[in-house]
Amino acid sequence: MTAAPEPPFTLITTLLPGPDRKRTPAPYHFRVTYRNPDPADCGCVATWEVRGGREEYQVALERPAPGELVWHCSCPDAVYHEDYRNAHHCKHVQGLVGVFETIGNPVRRRAG
Repeated sequence: MTAAPEPPFTLITTLLPGPDRKRTPAPYHFRVTYRNPDPADCGCVATWEVRGGREEYQVALERPAPGELVWHCSCPDAVYHEDYRNAHHCKHVQGLVGVFETIGNPVRRRAG
């Protein structure tokens, strides 16, 4: 008898500074749109669709080499600060990273 696979966690909701001038906290929803079946492989690890602000954006997690992870976001803030990627992440990436710091590593391999 084989155990049924666990359903994938596909939606994360978190409060981030909102799109208004006062940056009033607002709910942002991250929906998993792609997850690499072998997260240890180089290339795209996962992508998320982000809703909650003025526009919809996409966040992607890339593994360019073993032991390295690079975040990408399609929002204007991330695009504008792309040259400073190591020093700056947009609020969408910061929010997602914060959630993973709370719930655990999103790219670890399951045993079994």
